[in-house]
Amino acid sequence: MRKTGLIVISVVVIFGVIIMGCIPLQDSTSKIVIPPTSTFSPLPVAVSPFYNSESNQINVGNYSERLGTYDFQELTSVVQEMAKQKDVLTPEQMFVLAIRLFDFGDNDNAVYWFYEAQFRAKLFQIALDPEHVGGIGDPSFELPTAYRAFTHFAGVYINGYAGCDIENWVSITRMVKNNNPKPPDLARLFPGVVFVESSQWPLLNNQVAEGLDKLINYLSDNQKAVKQQRKETNMDAQFCK
Repeated sequence: MRKTGLIVISVVVIFGVIIMGCIPLQDSTSKIVIPPTSTFSPLPVAVSPFYNSESNQINVGNYSERLGTYDFQELTSVVQEMAKQKDVLTPEQMFVLAIRLFDFGDNDNAVYWFYEAQFRAKLFQIALDPEHVGGIGDPSFELPTAYRAFTHFAGVYINGYAGCDIENWVSITRMVKNNNPKPPDLARLFPGVVFVESSQWPLLNNQVAEGLDKLINYLSDNQKAVKQQRKETNMDAQFCK
C-alpha cells in the first residue's frame, strides 16, 4: 500500500483528523469500467480541502460529485464537458481530473490535464499582487500551497509515467503550451483575490509558456541522459508497463 501524501492547508484539525468539505463516498458496488491500460488505482493523494483518495472525498466545486465516479464512461463524459469549459476551470479541478483519469489508466489524458493544471496554477501564483497576499485562511496564501502539493504528490506518478515515452511527453507538453495562447479571466476564476493589473496577464501567461518551452527543449535535447537517469533510479520498472 502506498503512503498517502498529505498537506494541510486548513486550520480546522481535531485530534489529527482534518475537517474538510466532502462528497459522500459512492457505493463500492458501482460498476467500474477500466480501460486496458490501467496501471495505478487509486493514486495516493490527499490535499485538504480539495481531495482525499482514501475516502474519495472531492471538494472542487460543481464537478466534485461527478469526478468521484467509479464509472470510466461517466468520467469520460466529464472530461468532454470540462474540456469545453476549460477557460473557467480552476487548477484544483484540473488536478483532480488528472488524478482520476490516472486512476482509471487513461494515462496520456492524465498527463495532459496535469500539465494544464500546472500551467494555470503557475499563472495564478505569478499574477498575484504581492502587496495583497494574506495569511492562513486567505486563498492567495493557501491556494499556492495546495497547488504545490498536487504537483508534488500526483507528479511522482504522472511524471513517472510520462517519462516512459519522452517523445510523447514532449508532444503532450507542447499541446498544453499551444492550448494556452492567452490567460483566462483570473478575477472571475478567483473572486476576492487581488491580482496585478490585467494588462500584465498576457505577459505573465507568456512567461509560463516559456517555462514549458524550457522543459520541452530539455527533454528533446537530453533524451539519452533522461533515460539513463530513469534506469538508474528504476523508474521504468515502477511506472512503465
